[in-house]
Amino acid sequence: MRASLRTLSLAGLLTLPLVTAQAAAPAGLHPALATLPGSGGTYLLGGWQDGRWLTDAQTRSRMTAGAAYTRLTLGGSSARVQGSRPASLGEPCEVTFEVKVTPAREGMAVLTSARLNAQPRPVTMLPTRNATYEAAVRDELTRRGLRTAQVNLTRLVRADLDGNGTQEVIIEARRFQNGRDDYPPPVGQPGDYSLLLLRAVVDGKVVTTVLGEHIAPQTPWDSGSSDPMPMATLHRLAGVADLNGDGRMELVLYGAYYEGSGFSVQQWTPAGLKATPLESGCGV
Repeated sequence: MRASLRTLSLAGLLTLPLVTAQAAAPAGLHPALATLPGSGGTYLLGGWQDGRWLTDAQTRSRMTAGAAYTRLTLGGSSARVQGSRPASLGEPCEVTFEVKVTPAREGMAVLTSARLNAQPRPVTMLPTRNATYEAAVRDELTRRGLRTAQVNLTRLVRADLDGNGTQEVIIEARRFQNGRDDYPPPVGQPGDYSLLLLRAVVDGKVVTTVLGEHIAPQTPWDSGSSDPMPMATLHRLAGVADLNGDGRMELVLYGAYYEGSGFSVQQWTPAGLKATPLESGCGV
């Protein structure tokens, strides 16, 4: 079964000179891909052509071998790579399409059409020791019933997503007593959580948008009971990139549970989040 993994004060939010994010992509097909953490494969998420988003299946039929991509990692430099034609992973993920990339590189990344200006504005990693964003996470956890949770920021990313001159900040925070960086345990323990938040200034006020959240039950799960297993979920930011050439940068989100993982793409504007049909994943 294919995993469905959609979700997910003014200090630190800097205002820059106004930039209008309105552009048009070069003609032709612009596939979007993402690479799993570690030595995982590169999945086709979908694409853009003739003014509209395409699903992975629609994009696959239009792709050719040897296409050039820009590989983007958070906190790293970009690189030019080539991709094969996509192929199905086979059972149990027949509708997940993988692209072999040359040169092969490990680590989570987003791959965009090399003909796009994928990051028209800087995408900056910030130090994770930040009292403002620790407070934001603590507030969200408190709203969800975790009043004494250990706040652990794992990543802070700053970028002007929509080109309006105001920078947004994406916050990753998580705590799993048993788990790895890229995959959570099957079941979380009391106090475990994973949060992915976006902080933005909208009409002069700071607004927090939840991109992904998981809070473990506050009572340990009894595996001998008839209650369904409360599966733990990890939420991370895979990348920030303009996938359709309009000058606005999309958010590529990563989600994982102990038997699978995948990606989805969201567009953010001051009016809120808007889902796209770009997604892929594999799990049982």
